[in-house]
Amino acid sequence: MNVNKSETSTAVVSGKPPQKKKSTLKRKENLIALAFISIKYLGLIVFTVLPFIFAILYSFTDYNARIETEPFLTIMGEKWCGFGNYVKLFGESVYNEAFINAVLNNLIFMLSVPLGIIIGLVVAVMLSRENLIRGSRVIRMLIYIPVVSSAVAMNIIWRYIFDNQYGIINQVTGWNIQWLTDSHWIKVAIIIKSAWGSIGRSMILCLAALTNVGRDYYEAAEIDGAGEVTKFFKIAIPLISPTLFYLFCTGFIGNLQAYVDSQVFANGHPGAQTIVYFIWNYGISRSRYGIASAASVVLTISIMIITLLQFKISEKWVYSE
Repeated sequence: MNVNKSETSTAVVSGKPPQKKKSTLKRKENLIALAFISIKYLGLIVFTVLPFIFAILYSFTDYNARIETEPFLTIMGEKWCGFGNYVKLFGESVYNEAFINAVLNNLIFMLSVPLGIIIGLVVAVMLSRENLIRGSRVIRMLIYIPVVSSAVAMNIIWRYIFDNQYGIINQVTGWNIQWLTDSHWIKVAIIIKSAWGSIGRSMILCLAALTNVGRDYYEAAEIDGAGEVTKFFKIAIPLISPTLFYLFCTGFIGNLQAYVDSQVFANGHPGAQTIVYFIWNYGISRSRYGIASAASVVLTISIMIITLLQFKISEKWVYSE
């Protein structure tokens, strides 16, 4: 009893409450909570962290899954080639031409990102004025349908539209453009298709952002004699700039990760091959894990750099309170 009193008096003097052991029920609750959230982190480790680590390891080796019969980790030392795969991607080798071609194609396809955002923004402005267009809700739904549709199905439909002989574009216009076989025209077709597919997403987000712009800003501008164009560029654009930045950022990332366009729409045409198609072609189709992993690491670093640059540039044009 004397010991307990002394401990209590010491705790009172020091200002700290006496420490109590956690009850068994409390510990059980903590374990149950940990079990619930561990599923998410387990998935993160299994499907993201471990594949990323193995991709880095593969990129420093000349491992070919078709030839090797032993597990990768047991022969990793024998297949180690250092930065050899990275040199092959950017140096003179059989991989260099295909990889550089894929990089250039990705850069060209990026034109569809601002194109889709600009058209989506224009459509959003028109639909935000219900007195200007009747049935705007139905039109919103129709424009947004491609966003939730199957990417494979949409690419097949567009392939029929751009068919060289029986495509509706050539049939209606009377043109004889080789959309699916010419290296230049197939890029134009993919840019048109990608921009069209992103209009719905840009439209719905810009429409939500425009709706949240306070009417007070427009009324104050009208008192100062501002016209519609001035109000749009001086009030609407700055206030919805965070939404536009989000669309640009995610659009460029999605564009760099494009694969279905190359495989389904272009059927592997060299003029439409992207970096992810290059990774699939050499990693999955030909089982050259080393060169494919090196390309995936380069792609990951490129996406990180581009995203960081976008955040840095956004400080000059994105409005923040």
